[in-house]
Amino acid sequence: MTKLHEFFSFAIQLNLYWVILVALLYIIIHNYRNKPINRILDIYLNYIPVLTHEFGHILFNNISGGKAKDLVIVASPTERMETSQQGYAITQSKHRLGQTITTFGGYVMPPLMLLLGFWAIDTQYPSLFIASYLLIFVYFLILTSRKLVPIIMIILLFTLLYLLFQNDNHFMMFYILTITYHFILAVLLGEVLQSSWTIFRLTFSQQSISWDGSTLKELTRIPTFLYSKIWITINLFTVYQLFLSYFLAN
Repeated sequence: MTKLHEFFSFAIQLNLYWVILVALLYIIIHNYRNKPINRILDIYLNYIPVLTHEFGHILFNNISGGKAKDLVIVASPTERMETSQQGYAITQSKHRLGQTITTFGGYVMPPLMLLLGFWAIDTQYPSLFIASYLLIFVYFLILTSRKLVPIIMIILLFTLLYLLFQNDNHFMMFYILTITYHFILAVLLGEVLQSSWTIFRLTFSQQSISWDGSTLKELTRIPTFLYSKIWITINLFTVYQLFLSYFLAN
């Protein structure tokens, strides 16, 4: 119980400049992901953002009374190039409204988790944010039809936590949790910024591309532009609030 209390009560000194630097690196690598080395780096960097996006579909599906069937993160560079898919969620909805809510939830989740991460630091309980992602990973492992990669990740995570608790190395535990926390915040920030541009580009693309916005248009007959505007507004509002809180607070 003491170890658990220490885990849930540790505090993090936020280095916002490191978060911004990694977020910019995330955006650069994602935009140049066609280069051989970047194909692999892009998967490592956006694994959590893609998981967050797809989990958003599942969470909103459950809220609307639906049922999740599968959650997949594409971890193969070749498959990503061939299918243009980073991940996908298979869900079952009881009605058209539920399907609409499910589709809408994907792009909403990353900014919500980003705000949660900063809120957890402000309230001095950052481990709650880490714990939430551990729970998401466990749920992902149970649901996904492709279990190899998440099994490896879960084993590594829990092995690392076990060793830290067993060796009673407070400094190393703090160091690893701090790095992990900054990394998650950084890639989420990068995704929030990057996805805003992606949404804008897909909205005004001359090609017929199937994505969340086009799916919502088919479901509701409401122009894609309206949904895109909502998503981008949520993203920019999130970044704006963080800017006000951490740059203009003083």
